[in-house]
Amino acid sequence: MSVRAATAFTVPPSLWDNTDMIDALAARDIARVFRLVQRATRASQTHLGVATGLSQAQISEIISGTRRVSSIEVLTRICTGLAMPGHARMTLLLGEHPPQATQRPVGDGGNRTSGVSAEAECADRSLPVDEGARERYSDVTAIYLSRSDFTAKMPPHVLFEDAKNIRAAGLSLNILSQQYADNQLLKLLATGTHLRCLFLDPAGDAIRRQEHEDDYPDGHLSALTELNIQNLTGRIRNRLPPDARERLTIRVYDETIRVNVLLIDDRLCVVQHYLPQMRGVDSPTMVVERAATTPGLYTVFDGMFTSLWERSRDV
Repeated sequence: MSVRAATAFTVPPSLWDNTDMIDALAARDIARVFRLVQRATRASQTHLGVATGLSQAQISEIISGTRRVSSIEVLTRICTGLAMPGHARMTLLLGEHPPQATQRPVGDGGNRTSGVSAEAECADRSLPVDEGARERYSDVTAIYLSRSDFTAKMPPHVLFEDAKNIRAAGLSLNILSQQYADNQLLKLLATGTHLRCLFLDPAGDAIRRQEHEDDYPDGHLSALTELNIQNLTGRIRNRLPPDARERLTIRVYDETIRVNVLLIDDRLCVVQHYLPQMRGVDSPTMVVERAATTPGLYTVFDGMFTSLWERSRDV
């Protein structure tokens, strides 16, 4: 069977507004999502596998309930492979029902409620629902009011599951050094994952300026960052098999920090801007999903990381 033939199915747009589908997406019940797609399209497990980049065996395990999908990277591939519209994609990635106003009645064919203008309906949605809106939002797929809100929705064990390439640049990188279990990070690195960490130099001038701006005592951020570097070196790298240690690279830079950037598998980017008089944990956090066809913000932050890495130094 050719790849062209294997992927020859189209999900009816109305399916994504079906109540059963919305419930399945909000629960991240991929088995149910696949079954609903199969019912609507007569797609085989092979069709689904080719579309989503999964093997037929994996599709079978998911549908039977023996394999559960929680990795953001895999969820993103499923979104792309099934050509989910923006509102369905966000329901799945956020793992929650959209606001009631954004849900369409089952069987209404996408028609608006009588008396509600197109402008009002679009304004009522917090996320893009068509190609025009998608262009306005570029490749941003979610925005959280704070890092704590983001972490509650996308904890580290979900973000990093099955990741093969992780790049992180920021201040103290607590998401890796404090919020992610050592045994999980050791397992990732031992099984082939590459991790590059770029810390703000604990002995540099930029971190002292940041302490002053955030109203921390002198040496507070420096001590925390130095501790996190030592933890990654001592608790993680030194415990890895010799042939795996080179997969963890730690460097520092001494420049005014503008964003924390986390890049996963050249597909997903988490960005947290540093704003005046606002500590990092309270700052808005943005999720960017690399667009397949057109350049977007992902390429901007990817290039920023590469440039900063080239200007950094080894610990």
